[in-house]
Amino acid sequence: MKFSLNSNGKINIGLNVTGRCENGYHLLDMVMIPISLSDTMTGEITDAKGTLTIETNKKDIPTGKENILYKIYDKFYDESALERKKVYVYLEKRIPHQAGLGGGSSNGAFLLKLLNNFHDNHFSMEKMIEIGKSVGADIPFFLINKSARVTGIGENIEIIENNLESALIIIKPDFGVSTGKAYKNMYMLNNKRDADIDKIVLGLKENSLSTVENSIENHLEQGLLLEDENIIDFRKRLAALNNMKFFMSGSGSAYYTFADKNEKENIYKILKEHFKNCEVHLCGSL
Repeated sequence: MKFSLNSNGKINIGLNVTGRCENGYHLLDMVMIPISLSDTMTGEITDAKGTLTIETNKKDIPTGKENILYKIYDKFYDESALERKKVYVYLEKRIPHQAGLGGGSSNGAFLLKLLNNFHDNHFSMEKMIEIGKSVGADIPFFLINKSARVTGIGENIEIIENNLESALIIIKPDFGVSTGKAYKNMYMLNNKRDADIDKIVLGLKENSLSTVENSIENHLEQGLLLEDENIIDFRKRLAALNNMKFFMSGSGSAYYTFADKNEKENIYKILKEHFKNCEVHLCGSL
């Protein structure tokens, strides 16, 4: 079976860390929306016994067992006890990595759904969410792949109505950040500002951009801004742009801004010119 599919990214609109589990995972409350910025996965699943082969257009992405696709492949066949099939995946990356946009988790979720479909829907969605959660916290969201309020460690997904008409422009600086540092620093905050997730959900439903923007906070960004010089400097560059608001997605390092659909192309050009050392992507929500 040959396949070609788009594996889309996501942004976080507000992110609160609400606790921590004994196993070290953090409990979150956030809104996540799928976006049109996508990787492309092409390849073939055969009936022959074999293993997974991964190729990609990015030299710095591993293609061995450390790749999330390989982890999903292993987990699927371990859990199902089915004969491992020979699978080839060519992964064309467009979603920046180390960005907080969920590219790797999306790839993993799409492969999991693909394998499950090939094997006559061997697992229920509930079981796939359980499998996905064991590999990556964002994978359950991408299995559903709809705008949602996400809680727990990422496995509790409440689908919400997203009628926001704005376009999105994403800026990924030429550096990544440490998610571990973001969580560690977050605990050093004396005056955490909480996102109003209820208002964000309402604003998305009512197409009220001001309600959404005025309700966004991100605990992980606040932690990084304590001492991450790259983020501190980049935030200053963003703040210097008049009449524009920027928000970090997840643990970064990518930021996004909302743009009016009639002005999006012009704003995109301005940002692309202003941030020549960054990846700038014009996209929308799905």
